[in-house]
Amino acid sequence: MSLFVGILLACAAGLAGTLLCPDDKAGRSRLPLLAALLAGGLSWHAPARAGEILSGPAQVIDGGTLRVGTRAVSLFGIAAPEADATCADAQDRPYPCGRDAARALAERIGGAAVACEPRGHGTGDAATALCRVGEADLGAWMVAQGLALPDRDVAPDYAAAADRAWGRRLGLWSGVFQDPAERRGRRAAASLGAAG
Repeated sequence: MSLFVGILLACAAGLAGTLLCPDDKAGRSRLPLLAALLAGGLSWHAPARAGEILSGPAQVIDGGTLRVGTRAVSLFGIAAPEADATCADAQDRPYPCGRDAARALAERIGGAAVACEPRGHGTGDAATALCRVGEADLGAWMVAQGLALPDRDVAPDYAAAADRAWGRRLGLWSGVFQDPAERRGRRAAASLGAAG
């Protein structure tokens, strides 16, 4: 937020300087240029509104969260293990399923640009969005690989892919895991209890 305020203050100072000290040599004002720069700066830093597409390179935070530019984005319709989550395989050996899910998502994206269409507000500062690489829905892909669970109320189209992943014992379904949505709910309740 302080970067945004700093840019606004710099633009306001430049605008004030232009109005108070016009360019007499050329006989023209710099006001149109500064107004265009200010408008461009504000639109670049403004949060996405419903229907606006966030696009560009993405950084994977965990199996269900990306950073696109400066925005955190939760993948629509899924619950994936957090980065520090541990699961158990079929032989009851622990493994870092959260890191595995994040790594798989990062490999799926590769160096491609991601396009995310906001679908509401997620947890914390993250927006919830349907994100794609080309035509591929990243949330649906994570569910199909068994690396995330669908929210069947919000994204019923993902249910068939989850059932197939379960049938093939892919990803999380190959062993024992805690439902990522339940884990987040418990963490949120614990942090609210500690704050109050």
